Amino acid sequence: MKIQLETGDQNLISHYGPGSISINGTAYTDNILITAQEVFEGWFSGDLSTLGTEHFAPLLSDSLKGERPEIVLLGTGSDHRFPDMALLAALKKHNLAVEVMNTRAACRTYSVLAGEHRPVAAALLQFDR
Repeated sequence: MKIQLETGDQNLISHYGPGSISINGTAYTDNILITAQEVFEGWFSGDLSTLGTEHFAPLLSDSLKGERPEIVLLGTGSDHRFPDMALLAALKKHNLAVEVMNTRAACRTYSVLAGEHRPVAAALLQFDR
């Protein structure tokens, strides 16, 4: 028997690998920020140490399509690395809970939470291994 998850029109990660993350079959080679309704290409470039609250502005905007996420999964590339703790504290003041993990884990976790129709976003740094 073939079982297929009905997802409607939400963004789901269909593939991830070194240098490419696919959302609904479209491959992205830059770092991306995704929600159930939007994909923000090239949202951040640089070292993790330069990631700031301004990079998460699309999630805080009144023009964000769909439900505002309650949780943001930060995929930090090949390795699990933490950004500046001041960033996490600042985002918490905006009612965004950030979970930090490597990008592979963030892709898997996003797919599970989005499949449950939870208000989630993923900020994904590409990985090269």
